Amino acid sequence: MRKTLIVICVALLGVAGFWVYDWMKTNRVSGALSIEKDDAKSLDVDIDFGAGNLLIEGGATNWVDGDIDTNVKKWFPSVMYKNKRDIGHVEIEQKMKGLSALGKKRNNWNVQLTNEIPVNLDVEMGVSDAELNLSEIRLSHLSVDAGVGDTTINLAGDWQESFDAEFELGVGDAKIHLPQETGVKLSVSKGVGSIGTKGFISKGEGIYVNDAYGKTDTAIHLKVDVGVGGVEFLLVE
Repeated sequence: MRKTLIVICVALLGVAGFWVYDWMKTNRVSGALSIEKDDAKSLDVDIDFGAGNLLIEGGATNWVDGDIDTNVKKWFPSVMYKNKRDIGHVEIEQKMKGLSALGKKRNNWNVQLTNEIPVNLDVEMGVSDAELNLSEIRLSHLSVDAGVGDTTINLAGDWQESFDAEFELGVGDAKIHLPQETGVKLSVSKGVGSIGTKGFISKGEGIYVNDAYGKTDTAIHLKVDVGVGGVEFLLVE
């Protein structure tokens, strides 16, 4: 029987100074993950999720907190962190192929990110039902590749800083909640899917804006590629 291997490597390298965390869990099937705070001024976060149920939200006590619940030991993700030039680089990666999570296999993630410093967030999903409650996170940029499955993304809230976002929506339905009081511009490229833009003003050629766009100090610019399925953009007060 293979022994459980947990490697947490923390290294401080001279003036460049960066921390490295690496969890390689071969027999763990459920457990917590955490990346402690350091002197990073912002975070680059890459999350690569294979299949199952994914929840990402704010409110972490550390830079990153989370719980992983899976009954397949090789699906427990590797987690790496390094701080380089005051930017904390986070990678949470799951090695999974295709539709292997279907059937009786279980894979549920609940990941919390900090609300305290700006976050550049990149999420890639395979076959999943995903809920991304991002309204409390200080997003500097957002990229989501939704893969196959239903996705809900909550960007409602009182944003203090502008940011750009790109969504690749594959096969499945998506609901995207956006703030009514913050300027929002949508650039939508539609495949065979449908789109709902109630409350937005069409500017032609797949461009939509809300009433607040151009009237607020902050704005969200969202580029969306719609695949097979439907996407509904919902304005929230």
